[in-house]
Amino acid sequence: MLKDINALDKEAISRINNIVKSLKKFVRLDEAELQEANINNELDLTLELIRHETKNKAEIIKNYGNLPMIKCYPNMLNQVFMNVLVNACHSIKTKGSIIITTDYVDNNLIVKIKDTGCGIKQENLEKIFNAGYTTKGAGIGTGLGLAISQKIIQKHKGSITVESTENIGTEFTITIPS
Repeated sequence: MLKDINALDKEAISRINNIVKSLKKFVRLDEAELQEANINNELDLTLELIRHETKNKAEIIKNYGNLPMIKCYPNMLNQVFMNVLVNACHSIKTKGSIIITTDYVDNNLIVKIKDTGCGIKQENLEKIFNAGYTTKGAGIGTGLGLAISQKIIQKHKGSITVESTENIGTEFTITIPS
């Protein structure tokens, strides 16, 4: 029994160590300057940090393209990825999938995050980037995640768009010129 407990402790310590390392990479408070980043690696880092949200709920399907290094603010982009991915996870009621596609076309980075969640009503689509707007219940969402995400993408001189069908899912497309 002690051997089993010891093995569990080692696994827990290893996971905690990985989370701390991921958080340190994710936050990068000292990196406020533009720098080159591998966006596929940044997405993986974000996925590691939100694994508790996706575990047993969403199958993550990665369709990563062969991307060049992208000049960006990686810590800010990670925040965008986290906001969109956590929202995608919250939209899935029982089990579903989140498909992440990256590509590089005509000097533009393209990141698509698609979920098989409940979707967004058409009348709400134009409001989702407004500060304070949330489709989540009281006390659950602040309505700031997508508003902040849009500002971050604009800082990168890019765009973030959304397409959604109720009861089918939602797809966010992030385009950043490089």
